[in-house]
Amino acid sequence: MTDPTPEPSPEAEGQNSSQTPPSVDQEAIFRAISGIDLNTIEADIESSFGARLAELDKMLEGLDDLVNKIEGDLQNLDQPKPESPE
Repeated sequence: MTDPTPEPSPEAEGQNSSQTPPSVDQEAIFRAISGIDLNTIEADIESSFGARLAELDKMLEGLDDLVNKIEGDLQNLDQPKPESPE
């Protein structure tokens, strides 16, 4: 009796075997990266950071206003109300 499963050909085995990744051209990568201007990146980061700090300052200012309003409301609640003449 013959085995119903065919044996793979040597060409098919070569396709299924682990393939080595292509070599990396490190010089090409360096050339691509060298076009990046670090001063521009630093300026962008500082600009973004400054904008975020300005937003934070506005939020803190609003929070201070809210705290002052709540403190004023609490002081008004603590003061005794003048009694009406009977």
